[in-house]
Amino acid sequence: MQFLTYELAQEIVERTMKILNRNINVMNGEGVIIGSGDSERINQLHAGALLVLKKGESVEIDSFRAVTMKGSRPGINLPIRFSNQIVGVVGITGEPEQIRNYAQLVKMAAELVLEQSLFA
Repeated sequence: MQFLTYELAQEIVERTMKILNRNINVMNGEGVIIGSGDSERINQLHAGALLVLKKGESVEIDSFRAVTMKGSRPGINLPIRFSNQIVGVVGITGEPEQIRNYAQLVKMAAELVLEQSLFA
């Protein structure tokens, strides 16, 4: 079952960006960007998200590492979990040391929006 739709992903992006003033990306379970503040990135594969999906944990990408990772920019990528499984990834663009404090809040917001959409 697909939990994250393009519409839901974009809602997560827009609601989160209003608060943080940072670009947000939401990737599906295959690592494809399905929601973004940068519409040109939609449907692109995100290497950072693939790492999150593989490792099952957050991945930080600094500006040096981003150069070597297809479709990635500096930022933090976190798993979106629902019913104890990873259903997608949310990413915040920016140097990790500048956005680290927001990372768990963005993850929580994405998971809450997902839960609300499924139980509404």
